[in-house]
Amino acid sequence: MEEEQKKDDVSVETRNIETMLRELREEKNWTYLHVVEELNKLKIFTNEKMIRKWEVGLEYPNLDTIYKLSELYMVPSKDFIKAKGNSFEEGYNSIHGTLIKWFCYLTGASLKVGAVFIFMVYVFGLAWALFFFLVNVEGFMQSRR
Repeated sequence: MEEEQKKDDVSVETRNIETMLRELREEKNWTYLHVVEELNKLKIFTNEKMIRKWEVGLEYPNLDTIYKLSELYMVPSKDFIKAKGNSFEEGYNSIHGTLIKWFCYLTGASLKVGAVFIFMVYVFGLAWALFFFLVNVEGFMQSRR
């Protein structure tokens, strides 16, 4: 029993809020609409689009909402707050993550597909910049003489 508690504490310490919200919803086999209805009963008025944004990490629930989510999922609010802090830290460390999240949200793609797409955009952008440089370097060098 004590080992399970330690295992749960470790996962809470490193988990971000978007993963936590998605996993909790999926454990209960709830749809986005069901979460919205349950939150409405708790006087937190939101919509499916906002729930999706929370689960992708484009926006985060405020403290009032976190307390109600804590009631809804029967998870201590300190776990949600810690997970939200982890999300902010991850986002701060990676602007690429934000680009990937927006791409995934707008297209409905998975995070892996989004990461591959953004990587491809960077590679093609770099290739285009190199091509542009090579095509124009001769003209640039002649104008400097």
